[in-house]
Amino acid sequence: MSLQRGKAFEPFVQAIDGTGADYRTGVGTYFFGQTGLLTFGDGSHAWGGLFNPDDSGIHLGWNGFTVTNYSPEPFTVEVWLLNHSLGKGTISRNVASANQAIRPVPIPKVELRDADRLYEAPKDGRFSFVRIAEPKATLTEHDFPGLILLPPGSSVIAFLRSPEAGTVRSRVAFGWWEGADVKERRR
Repeated sequence: MSLQRGKAFEPFVQAIDGTGADYRTGVGTYFFGQTGLLTFGDGSHAWGGLFNPDDSGIHLGWNGFTVTNYSPEPFTVEVWLLNHSLGKGTISRNVASANQAIRPVPIPKVELRDADRLYEAPKDGRFSFVRIAEPKATLTEHDFPGLILLPPGSSVIAFLRSPEAGTVRSRVAFGWWEGADVKERRR
């Protein structure tokens, strides 16, 4: 009821932000997953990454990542965009839709891949930034919620650089959403 006499009560209108993770979860386009257990060290490296296939027809909206260091030594995490020099790795089966209420449950087009015990570093792509994975801790990086868009044929990897000595075990996890390709929206 309105405080002014004679005027009808007007309820609030709820607005939905169509760009946020809540919306993307609701429509079944938000996904998360993690790599297998990665082993590296004593000169060998590892990586985990998201790969948007050439024929996916979607844009990858990268939301964030975590790196869990199970070892007593710190190591460096380098984030690379558009890297193709380290091979294709292995597709992780540890991937899920954030909306398990939709039937059938949505399946991502983007592939979460990983590789370990590599003796080479990235040779192409764009080095973006570096972080330190502290011992027995999880590094969380979610400062760019969907702000980084990657078209078909692109990738983002977390390259785990070997410490000078010792064996390291780690996992990398990602959150991302998948949106229509620009060509699809123009129709």
